[in-house]
Amino acid sequence: MKTKNSAYLVLTIIFVILSVIGGYFLYQIATNSKTSPQVTIPEVTPIPTNIPTITLVPIASASPTASSSSKVSPTPTKIATPTATPTKKVTPTAIPTKNETDKPTSTLITYKSDEDGFTVQHLSTRKVYQDTEDSGQRYTFYLYGGNFAIHVSSNDQWAWVTPDRNFSGNFLVSGQNTYRYDISTQTIVDIQYNGKNYTLQCIHNGKTSLKTECEEFISSFQFF
Repeated sequence: MKTKNSAYLVLTIIFVILSVIGGYFLYQIATNSKTSPQVTIPEVTPIPTNIPTITLVPIASASPTASSSSKVSPTPTKIATPTATPTKKVTPTAIPTKNETDKPTSTLITYKSDEDGFTVQHLSTRKVYQDTEDSGQRYTFYLYGGNFAIHVSSNDQWAWVTPDRNFSGNFLVSGQNTYRYDISTQTIVDIQYNGKNYTLQCIHNGKTSLKTECEEFISSFQFF
C-alpha cells in the first residue's frame, strides 16, 4: 500500500512540474506575440490596363492617297547658287535689272488744282488720282513702294484725328504755320489756309530715297 502511494506521489510531482513548464512556455509565447512590432504595407496603385494609344503625326506627311508602304520622295529645296568670281574674264552682256526698269529716268511735273488753289511738284513716275473721301477731296500721287497724298477739307474737318494739332512757325509751307507729325513709316503736315484744311501725307516706310522725295514734295507745295 505504501508503494502505491509513493508512485502516485511521484506521478503527481511530475505532472505538476510538466504543468509548470508548459505554463511557462505558453506564457512566453503569449508575451512574444504581444510585443512583436506591427508592419504597415503601403498601398500600391495598380497600373491601368486601358492605356490610350498616342498617334504621332509627322510634320511633313505623305499624300492621303499614297499607300503607307510606298516611299515618298521629298521635294528638293532650291538653294541659291552663290555668285563666284569666274576664272576666265568674260565680258557680260548688259541686262537691265528689275530696279532699273522700275525706276526709269524721272522728271519733275507741276500739278495744279484750281478747285483747291494749290500747286505741287512730283516725279513723273507718279500717277495722280483725284477722288473724294468722307472729309473732302483727296489727291493721290501713286508709286509702288510709297504713296504721297494731299487731303483737302472744310475748315471744321480734318482727314485724320489727333489731339496734339498745334500750329507753329517752326516748319513753314508756302509761308504758313504748320503742324508736323513724323513716325517711322510716314510724315504728315497739316496747314490751314483760306478757310480750308490741307493735309500733306507721305508714306515713305522709312526708305531714305522716299523720305528725301517727301521733303522735296512738301517744300514745293504752294498756294495761289
